[in-house]
Amino acid sequence: MRVWEFEDNKAIPSDLVLEQDFTMRVRRLNRLGTPFLVINLMLTAIDSLGKYRSALEAAQQRLQEFAKITGGTYAEMSNGDVFLVWEESKETHVLPSRLLAALLPEDAKTADAGKCMLLFHLPDGYTPLRERINHYVEIARAAAAAEESEPAHALQSEAARGPLTAWSVDQIEKLLGEIDLRRYVRTQPIYEYQPDGKWQPLSEEYFVGFEDLKRDRFPKLDLITPPHLFLELCHALDQNLLVELAVHYDSIAGRRLFLNLSVASVMSTVFARFCHSVPKEQRPLIGFELHRGDLFQDFSGTLNAITLLRREGFAVALDGITPDMAVYFNFAAFEADFIKINVSKERADQLADPSVAEALSKIPKEKLIFFRCDNERALKTGLAMGVSKFQGWLIDDAVKQAHGA
Repeated sequence: MRVWEFEDNKAIPSDLVLEQDFTMRVRRLNRLGTPFLVINLMLTAIDSLGKYRSALEAAQQRLQEFAKITGGTYAEMSNGDVFLVWEESKETHVLPSRLLAALLPEDAKTADAGKCMLLFHLPDGYTPLRERINHYVEIARAAAAAEESEPAHALQSEAARGPLTAWSVDQIEKLLGEIDLRRYVRTQPIYEYQPDGKWQPLSEEYFVGFEDLKRDRFPKLDLITPPHLFLELCHALDQNLLVELAVHYDSIAGRRLFLNLSVASVMSTVFARFCHSVPKEQRPLIGFELHRGDLFQDFSGTLNAITLLRREGFAVALDGITPDMAVYFNFAAFEADFIKINVSKERADQLADPSVAEALSKIPKEKLIFFRCDNERALKTGLAMGVSKFQGWLIDDAVKQAHGA
């Protein structure tokens, strides 16, 4: 009869599900009536593991391998502690000493074994084992309650490690209501190349610095995956930035700028309040950039957003377009004022593709903005194609050098 393999735990999220799953499995073991040895390793009680996540993960990996080699089962708790299970045999009596001697760090070997290891024998030890598992359930519940009430703490915890989840996006949304987002606002100019070889500033993109916000507030999150939750995060940032700018419109009054905006935000009451705060004569100075992700997910909604923004007097740019996308979309047919083409080093080779060059040639040159321009090839290719508007650190550096000369 199959009990379970340690690989099963790879699909289990690091939350209370771990404890609940192990409880059910222990119940099944107990019903079998077969003698089992269960070892609980309190890894987090060992100083060298409890203080350093990388050391803890390395120890967990060694224990997984040990379980696999010895025919045992590995089960990890939400806080990082571990249970190992073997069917009792004449060999299992040596396993505790082997674990202490070979798999745990020096400070665990010299410490009282009872401080880092507990032994249970099923079926006689079922009741104390259940009580021990309940101990971990309470730890997980307490941690979940603390994280739920304090998003700043939750986003710094191990629960926030890895790709975005619905939970982490929700925590970020709560956090945004507690912080001054303006401290993370960054700007980057958009320039136009002049016949005399000089760069003329046209406007500036006004955006939330993702990297700065991530470093300070949720360093363990991978913000760009999965794409649909990244767009949800962008929507949350848009909403909060619009609220800030509606209240403090004087900070951008009279400036030519572009703001990132999700399609969902266009139809929101937040955007309506922002419009109310901007005098109609000032609106032509402001443009909004709609991300390509919205174009893919809600094509008709994106078209409606473009129409609404232009009707309200704002300029519109389609943002995040890669060169190869021009082959599949007729961007000349869009009513957007600008099409922003990503020409970073990773994308610059696409500009040499004849089909890409032909597709870009069909877009009015005054609409094209080559952004993330960080390489000479993209700049030279763009100028040769008749593109005059660029954005990126390569242009920023050229302007600084010219002013320094």
